[in-house]
Amino acid sequence: MKRNFLKKLLCMGLAGTLLVSGLGGCGSKGGSGEGEGNASQSGETAENEGAGDKKQVTIRFYSTWSVAEPAYEPVMQILEQFEKDNPDIKVEFEVQSSAQYHEKLVSEIASDTLANVFMHWGGSEMIEAVQSGKVLDITELMDADPEFKAQFPEVALYGSNNTYEGMEGIWGVPCTNVSAAFYYNKALFEEAGIEKAPETWDELLIAVEKLKAIDVIPWAIGAKEGWRVEHLYSALFYRLNGIEGAKKLADRTMKYSDPEAVKPWEMIKELVDMDAFGPEPASVDSSQEMAMVQTGKAAMTFSLSGYVENYTGADSEVGDNIEVFSMPVIKGYEQYAANNFAGGDIALGIATNATEEQIEASWRLCKAICGAEGQSLIATSNTITTNKDITIDPEKVNRLTDAFISVVNDADAVTIDVTHYDPVATLLTKSRDVATALVNGQLTPQQAGEEMDAEIELYSE
Repeated sequence: MKRNFLKKLLCMGLAGTLLVSGLGGCGSKGGSGEGEGNASQSGETAENEGAGDKKQVTIRFYSTWSVAEPAYEPVMQILEQFEKDNPDIKVEFEVQSSAQYHEKLVSEIASDTLANVFMHWGGSEMIEAVQSGKVLDITELMDADPEFKAQFPEVALYGSNNTYEGMEGIWGVPCTNVSAAFYYNKALFEEAGIEKAPETWDELLIAVEKLKAIDVIPWAIGAKEGWRVEHLYSALFYRLNGIEGAKKLADRTMKYSDPEAVKPWEMIKELVDMDAFGPEPASVDSSQEMAMVQTGKAAMTFSLSGYVENYTGADSEVGDNIEVFSMPVIKGYEQYAANNFAGGDIALGIATNATEEQIEASWRLCKAICGAEGQSLIATSNTITTNKDITIDPEKVNRLTDAFISVVNDADAVTIDVTHYDPVATLLTKSRDVATALVNGQLTPQQAGEEMDAEIELYSE
């Protein structure tokens, strides 16, 4: 990272006032020497007419916040206000679907063409970028701005999505948290004779059969996009092996082809074979999955906290009937009943392959999005934010949001994808490819595990 620039930024006392000050008399030589990567793709800085010593700077912001995402509108408001407050900065907002985002992120890490500010979830795909100095360690900037730093609880600031075992540093600004649970149509459950939400896996399987009997799709899943199945695999893995099981996979004391890691695939395959997901689930994408529940064609789906408004709001024909239940307990594995798929979600990373002006502008943008004001706006989309100083009208919070927050607060342990701790950067993408192939009938559960092990061997040689 540009260590000399950081010292210069900090010693002049700019870190605490970045939201309102430009580089001005910083005396930087943006565009010279090391780290010009993003200047070539985002445009060289140029003098901002009438702005004195300030320079016009363009930064890329790479995100999954598309129009379809609940947080899109508040983020657009933040960016619009940011450019008004910072006329010397232009933000190029780039969006990619969740299914393709990770592939592009891994590619840009490898080619050292990361966007100036980019979403990431930590884990295996980020380790190489951190180790090779492609991502800014924001520790000194945070320490120099105690008011901003104090807005984040330690569990967020030092979460598994922006810190790494054995590597000192904070490698992203905490932005959002996530949890997952079942959205279900209470009216359809009652019609099928299901008196209460399933609390055990056996009860869930019985519910699936009862729902099939009333001619609805029991469980919608957009298996065409592998992340939808991989999230289910991860949640089941934690119910069977606990969060510590994921760490065993990462340190190779457990293999993906071992029975403990294959069992979640077997459970998913059982669901496919009993038509729990309806016909040809591997041809269904995530938007179709959502539409099935919104129109009452499907009775439930296992999905993320960020979609509460999609399932209960104006876009849903059955919104008043939608409730939530947690991933059921699996008989014989009760000790892992509170090990949940949840936790640190999005962090905003800052790329170091940039001019000094771009790095400073990137830090400003991260503060605008992750500061109390920006996070208060994002929270209106029923996204679980990381900033503890937000202010929001309780009436603007969805009635189901508390249930998703409880998935985090009531847990013994939480983390996100099973591959999160793994040092192999491609493993998350591979797990999602494997997930779709399994649902498609191209892989058996055992072969799915073996494919994962083969990916590890390929990149561990």
